[in-house]
Amino acid sequence: MFKFHSVNLRAELRLALLAASEACWIYAVVLTIGTVAGAPRQVSPLGIFFVYWIALLVGRFLPRVQHAWRVLQFVTVAIALAAILIAVRVGLYGDAPLADLSWLPNYLGRTLAFFERTTAEEFSTLALIFAFLRGMSFAPRALTLWVVGFYFRLGIVIFFGAALVSALTVPVDFTVWIFVYFALSLPAIALARIEEAGQERPLGPSWALVMLTTIAATLLLGFLAAQFFTLKTINALFELLAPLDLIAQIIFTLLAVPLFFLLELAANLLAPVFDLIRNALANLQTLPIGSNPEIVRVLNVIAHVVVDLVPYLRLLGVFVVVIFLGWLIARALNKRMKWEEKELYARAALEDRDGFAAAKAPPTQPARFARHEIHAENVRRIYAALLVQAEDAGMARRAAETPLEFLPRLSARFPDIAPALQAITNAYIAVHYAQQPATDAQVRELRAVWQQARKKMREAGRRR
Repeated sequence: MFKFHSVNLRAELRLALLAASEACWIYAVVLTIGTVAGAPRQVSPLGIFFVYWIALLVGRFLPRVQHAWRVLQFVTVAIALAAILIAVRVGLYGDAPLADLSWLPNYLGRTLAFFERTTAEEFSTLALIFAFLRGMSFAPRALTLWVVGFYFRLGIVIFFGAALVSALTVPVDFTVWIFVYFALSLPAIALARIEEAGQERPLGPSWALVMLTTIAATLLLGFLAAQFFTLKTINALFELLAPLDLIAQIIFTLLAVPLFFLLELAANLLAPVFDLIRNALANLQTLPIGSNPEIVRVLNVIAHVVVDLVPYLRLLGVFVVVIFLGWLIARALNKRMKWEEKELYARAALEDRDGFAAAKAPPTQPARFARHEIHAENVRRIYAALLVQAEDAGMARRAAETPLEFLPRLSARFPDIAPALQAITNAYIAVHYAQQPATDAQVRELRAVWQQARKKMREAGRRR
């Protein structure tokens, strides 16, 4: 079994930036919904970030512990409950003494009163649960450039939806968190781009200064644009373009004239149908509504209910439109991201089919780029070669099957090389999901293990 004890600080920084940036838009959504519902306070963005970061740590390190799956689930739930309680204690009950536990019954009572009244504890708890689940889903994933860029754009769509809801209901000011979101997301995108390019050269203070200066200039331009493009500016622009209104009316008239002819033609064609409906309605007896006060009372009640529901239906319609547009954008971007990942995996598999190159001696001079990222890519290629060989032997990995789920089936198929299969799988999980670096010696040892395992798998494939 291979263990990678060193920590990739750049990967850890990307995870922290991801948790912090997503905490911004989660807080904006909670703040908007809570303000519309009349809740005066919500959990702080720091609490959301804390729960999100704990979920990332749990999702990365807990699955590698050799215990029963039920035990790991219980530990995960316990850690999630503890993290949520800490965030609620600091964010909502920070004024209480440290040793005072009287806040806990109050919190539980207000949270469980879901069907009676709306409270800040309910919104905060739901937001923290969502943050923990989202962090768990991101923990095993490699933060490639496509992943970081996709969720950056998704956050922008969510901010836009929250701002639209705020404009139609109750004004909510979360402008500062939009700028914080950009300030956190832009370094994450830059680091992901550097990783994708294979550049692992140590980046010193000068690089950090240039990047921070560029980000600050971008945020300053955004702030200036936000100050200029306001509702007053848009109204002034419409007033400036008022002389063009006559031209627009002329164009509309030219387009409407043939439309009116088409409508008249359709009305003439459907005239017999309209006559049939009119005759049928004329034969119906008129209901004496005015002579029955009970019917009048019921109709008045229905009319009042409809009038009261109109604002909520309008808000629901806005929610549906925003969510539908966001879903369309996310679906299109997700298709492109999956296509890129599939192409990368297929390219690695084809290169292995052509022949897996033997390990070369380490160079006498230090390379221009750091070697640990190259070694991590070699570990990924070894695992890709393992999947290709397993597929040739009739043991293909399923589409939705994780490496840890595939390992028991693979070990049962090749019991003689089960330790080697486990070593290769663990090394792949460490570099691909946990994003831990590998060393030269570890890659050489792993390649030697793979050479022996490949012979056994080929012999088993011939006997099949």
